[in-house]
Amino acid sequence: VLATINPFSFLKGFFYFWMMFTTYVLCSEKFNKIYIGFSTDVENRLISHNEKSTKGFTVKYRPWKIVYTEVFQTKKEALKREKQLKTARGRKFVWDEIISKIKQT
Repeated sequence: VLATINPFSFLKGFFYFWMMFTTYVLCSEKFNKIYIGFSTDVENRLISHNEKSTKGFTVKYRPWKIVYTEVFQTKKEALKREKQLKTARGRKFVWDEIISKIKQT
């Protein structure tokens, strides 16, 4: 019995290898709010937060803009950083080091 090999099976791993995960911070200047998340497609995620979503936290405080990003090679790393930024110390970092500098300009 001969095994059938998909000649393109390596591509699944190849594309995953090149996939980047971005932890991001959004700011709603109008409402003085921040939102922290992660995604593989930050541009489309921003569109979702600003236009497509019909429920949830971000719908209430539109418009949002991206004020900070960090890029990681793995989902695990991006999720870990997202969780760090959502702690009290992480939120202090976001407000003191990112948001306050944006408001100064």
